[in-house]
Amino acid sequence: MADPVPISSLLLDDPSAHGSLRDVRPAEIEGQAARVAFWLNVYNALLRAELGARPRTGSLLRHRRLFRSASWDVGGHPFSLDQIEHGLLRGNARPPYALRRVLRAGDPRLAAAPPEPDPRIHFALNCGARSCPLVRAYDAEGLDGALEAATGDYLRRESDVDGDRVALPGLCRLYRSDFGGDAGLRALAARHLEAAVPQGRLRFTRFDWTLVQA
Repeated sequence: MADPVPISSLLLDDPSAHGSLRDVRPAEIEGQAARVAFWLNVYNALLRAELGARPRTGSLLRHRRLFRSASWDVGGHPFSLDQIEHGLLRGNARPPYALRRVLRAGDPRLAAAPPEPDPRIHFALNCGARSCPLVRAYDAEGLDGALEAATGDYLRRESDVDGDRVALPGLCRLYRSDFGGDAGLRALAARHLEAAVPQGRLRFTRFDWTLVQA
């Protein structure tokens, strides 16, 4: 089997080649970095392909269904956007405001998940909205540095810093538990912002759900 991570990154430029994913065995991809990079690329390419084939306008919240319906065959199993993000990259955690997980216990697709969830994937997944992170191709080699760079870029772009008043991105509030709660978010901000987040209740900016063209 050819290295699946470079194959997945090429789909960002040519999503019509996604048929090659049928020959990938995602459960056989070795290592945390390789699996994370692979699924980040597949997710972003699938989202771009879906919006390119069936453009939507207005608020992404009006088109939530596409994250359950849009899917590609990877190794003989369909993987939807929600299943990639929440089922695999988030360790099969429930989506925000959902009552259940997207993959049931025992689902064979769970074998393709990275060994450990990495909350920095939230700064690498692009859902098509104006406040989403930028789309980049990810590779297993140097993935940690790439995710740190993506995290810093996003926090600096989407945070509101005015003296000692700091509001973190709305995306951080949505996935607060993934980052280890308020303490984890404060530590994250301390690494990437040239400002200390004041003690007390955390403040967040508004997430702009307006769809933008891919």
